[in-house]
Amino acid sequence: MARYLFTALLLLLAVPAFADIYKWVDERGTVNFAEDLGKVPRKYRKKVTVIREGTPTSPEVTETVIDQGGKERATGGADGEKPQAVKPEKKKAVYGGKDEDAWKTEFAKLRSQIKANEGEVAERKAKIANPVNMSRGEYLGLQLDVKRLEEKLTDLRGKLDALTESARKAGVPPELR
Repeated sequence: MARYLFTALLLLLAVPAFADIYKWVDERGTVNFAEDLGKVPRKYRKKVTVIREGTPTSPEVTETVIDQGGKERATGGADGEKPQAVKPEKKKAVYGGKDEDAWKTEFAKLRSQIKANEGEVAERKAKIANPVNMSRGEYLGLQLDVKRLEEKLTDLRGKLDALTESARKAGVPPELR
């Protein structure tokens, strides 16, 4: 009975876990993403932008009033800030049902995952190269990790190839890929 009560209590207290996403731009201007701050290169950690997952961002609200002369004027936001000029938003090009930012984000996320996986594979292979101070179990575990990570890497590269192909078919310019 106590076991069922404990299980029910655990299920009631379970909350969804939200992870932060770290975004940075490298020296070539490539936008990179990582789910772990440890995977962000040291030289970019001070410039990283944290994207909180699961926390809604508040939209900017601006009222537009048409006066008696038929002219539009902005009255400011909900917080009573100063009036701002009404600027038409530049529409982003849409390719295959997704806008430019969506394509860039998808490519950046996959490339970031590939880069992180490649780093993990290299790290594990370096450990395997010097098996002097490890047990047979640790050695075999590392070999298994490398195999698993290489399979995941192959899968991620396949996804990147498929995304590149679908972007090409949708007419996405190469600079967005």
